[in-house]
Amino acid sequence: MVLPIDNPTKSFWIESAESPLRNHRTTEDLPKETDVLIVGSGYTGASFAYWLHKFTSNGTTPRMVMLEARDVCGGATGRNGGQLRPHFYSRYRNWSTRFGADGALKVIQHEAAHLKSFDKLFNGEGIAEKVCFKLGETFDAAMSEEAWDRLKGEYELMKKDHGENGPIIGECRLIEDSKEAEDFTQMKGCIGAVVHPSGQVWPYKFVHALLDILLSAGKLNLQSHTPALEISERGADGLITVKTNRGEIKAKTVNRWASHLLNEFSNLIYGGRGTIAAIKAPEGFIKNTGAQHWDAVVNNYHLQLPPPYNTIIIGGAKPLTVHDPWQYLNNDKEDEQFKGVPEFYSRWPKKDIVDWQGKDPADFEKKVEDGGVWSGVYSSSIDSFPFVGPVPRREGNFVAAGFAGHGMPRILGSTAHLAPLVLKELGIEYATPEAAAIFPPLPQPFLATQERIDSLKDIDAIKKFQDSHTEDLASSKKPFAAPFPQIVTD
Repeated sequence: MVLPIDNPTKSFWIESAESPLRNHRTTEDLPKETDVLIVGSGYTGASFAYWLHKFTSNGTTPRMVMLEARDVCGGATGRNGGQLRPHFYSRYRNWSTRFGADGALKVIQHEAAHLKSFDKLFNGEGIAEKVCFKLGETFDAAMSEEAWDRLKGEYELMKKDHGENGPIIGECRLIEDSKEAEDFTQMKGCIGAVVHPSGQVWPYKFVHALLDILLSAGKLNLQSHTPALEISERGADGLITVKTNRGEIKAKTVNRWASHLLNEFSNLIYGGRGTIAAIKAPEGFIKNTGAQHWDAVVNNYHLQLPPPYNTIIIGGAKPLTVHDPWQYLNNDKEDEQFKGVPEFYSRWPKKDIVDWQGKDPADFEKKVEDGGVWSGVYSSSIDSFPFVGPVPRREGNFVAAGFAGHGMPRILGSTAHLAPLVLKELGIEYATPEAAAIFPPLPQPFLATQERIDSLKDIDAIKKFQDSHTEDLASSKKPFAAPFPQIVTD
């Protein structure tokens, strides 16, 4: 994956926000030098800049320049599902096998801490309502016996290891009665459900709100439509030179996305593509955020925005897209719609929601081509965990990338870990703000160590993609897969 595509499908999040920062350039010309250069204006870049500001509220904030290849927050964050939904239990078997019971718990506790940190940050800055932030409950709805066996099995294994009222698992609960599960989830045919705490937010507005705080304080120079093309090693003058389409800028430290700028990550971080839609709905119709599961591959997820929007955001569409996995595996074509997906989404409410009160087929909030249905690219890693920290053997370079399409409950804590490392590199004193102090230490699987990079670089990524393709095609043959408009067999 290289530079992002120039003409992506339009996203409801972006088009409806109408932010004045969309094509912002703080100065007409690119600054010649800065202390910290940040590549990317999405959730990762914005939260990192925000933490640098908050960790140095004594007035020692370093000079920051942020480069964005397209419009501000026009990438993954402006296209994601809006769910702040930690994996409270649903990855426990895999993680405990890899890292042990305590290691798995540390990953989960780091994700769960995002709910309290977001709450502290948003309310402290007075922007909770502005960004449609809401805490509540979410559910994993089992739509097949196969899904119920898996979800319940994950819950029971975690409970066995940590106790029924143990950390994290004590905040989860099972709904085993199918009628009760259907009533709670509002999903037709739900067999059972697992419920746990969660949150939701308008991701694009969230990022623009953080950037507005920084710009208003005079702490950031933001340059849209300025891709970083090449980054040098640190020179004899102690500075790193970054080439862009508008000239060069020198920096003491660089925080960046990885694949096209760091060749050691070219086999470790790669793109994937998802699809989401925005559907008109009656006010307050969806009670909780949630996800439907048919097996380990096939799912949907959704939330409803608060008034005055009332929009249902629905993503996944895997019952349909699983017929052609190359549409989402190692794919960055966010200028294209998935085959048949607009029709799938428009039929979803009547087909799947109990007592749907809207139109059938449902109306999108905007025309499909104007932001009603869109595609978005996310970055994944070869071992399903992000790389966060100083880049080994590259002095002055830091990385936070590869969040595997699950960045909302991972990035804020990751950049809170990264900010003091950069400030130490610059020799700047700092103090940890309350919202950052909520996070436990960064989990070991997140660290961008040389040992980890070396252990992963010989993995056959092509075989990994092909194996995923084969597994997903197997799901497409199961009875719950949706009819596909054009079956792809190669």
